[in-house]
Amino acid sequence: MRGSREAPHAFLFFGVFTGFEDLLEEVRGRVEARYGPLHLHGVSPVYEFPRTRSYARTMGPNLKRQFFVLAERWPQDGLAPVKHAALEIESECARLRTYGVDRPVNIDPGLLNDCRIILASTKDYSHRIYRSSGIWEEVTLIFEKGAWRPLPWTYPDFRAGTYHAFFQGLRAELLDLIQSERQRSQ
Repeated sequence: MRGSREAPHAFLFFGVFTGFEDLLEEVRGRVEARYGPLHLHGVSPVYEFPRTRSYARTMGPNLKRQFFVLAERWPQDGLAPVKHAALEIESECARLRTYGVDRPVNIDPGLLNDCRIILASTKDYSHRIYRSSGIWEEVTLIFEKGAWRPLPWTYPDFRAGTYHAFFQGLRAELLDLIQSERQRSQ
């Protein structure tokens, strides 16, 4: 009978979107201050965020998205406290100056492992699993047949494929790290 085993650590990332580009650097600095340095390839390009009515009401127009990935890998069961910290960073950034919107920045922490991308949320829904302390998690993308595949509930920006190449490069590096660790432990 096979016993349980610890899951390999994953890459922890922060998906940040805002209509105020100065907040991208502000969030990056706060993430690094709390969690340490970013991965060598852990800063994505700045992407246009799809226009949505739901975010436009609270965040304003012309949203941009950028991802920050930590250098040190993260336990796969450790996303809930990171979501709480992300909410604190959002509040800290909102107090920096008057932005004229209810929520000047949104920070979505997530995990990238060898076969999936997981996002944390404060909202429950049928496809989300409760983790702890008011935080749910969902599998947003799966890696199948050589590509990232969306699921029925995948957010439109992740579904569009715009970010897939960025995450693909990190996934390939993660696979190399996992393989090296396995070889060393044998």
